[in-house]
Amino acid sequence: MKSETETNGVAESKRVHPRSPVRSFRTPGSARGAADDRRPYLNRHKRMLANVALPSFLPHSFATLIGILVIAAIEGWFLMRGLRLSYPESYRHALNANWKSTIVGIPFAWLLWIVGLIPISLGASAVGLETHPAVVSTAMQTAFFGGMMPTEWMNVGSAAAWLVMLIPFWMGSVWIERRTVAKRLPDHDRAQISAAVVRGNLASYSIFLIFGVIAFTNAMADLPNQQQRFREFRERQGAYRKQQGQSQR
Repeated sequence: MKSETETNGVAESKRVHPRSPVRSFRTPGSARGAADDRRPYLNRHKRMLANVALPSFLPHSFATLIGILVIAAIEGWFLMRGLRLSYPESYRHALNANWKSTIVGIPFAWLLWIVGLIPISLGASAVGLETHPAVVSTAMQTAFFGGMMPTEWMNVGSAAAWLVMLIPFWMGSVWIERRTVAKRLPDHDRAQISAAVVRGNLASYSIFLIFGVIAFTNAMADLPNQQQRFREFRERQGAYRKQQGQSQR
């Protein structure tokens, strides 16, 4: 039969030391566990904020590079009809012009857009003009792609920004492609070159317009779901902060 000291020793050995890591364990049903259960949502939110902000012309430039063969085929047809060239020759001119517009025209158009957007934004802020979150999201995403605070309007703003930026990108493409084709065909009338380039770009950019309209329609259809998700997220975030404040008292 064990002595009382041995029995107490066994009992003492089973007690958890105040500094034991076991003290930090909480069941999911406890107050601390409930707060810990919310951390994946917060961590996911932080990972979303860690995205790197990139110039907004990059997605359009990548899309142009991926489809450059098809785009050159479309615009080459208009060069063939407008300038009375053979299709292989028109295709080569269109391919060369689109390559230059992708690496020069589109980024230059984006830069001019940013230069014009900055004073407008500063002026609106100076007069205290309140804008709808959808407008703010759209304006920000015309300048940068990624690296922004996610909101329920982010998908709508992204699709709207794509549609808005088609205008300066189209103008930049026409500007550089017209100059490129004119240099390659100095004996042709510049008015005919301009007309062929404008028509070709209207046709090719209609493809981007269709994809943009589809994306915007889907974003608007999903907006109620996004609003519900972010409402639930804010409730979880508020409960987590409240729980943190109570645990620090």
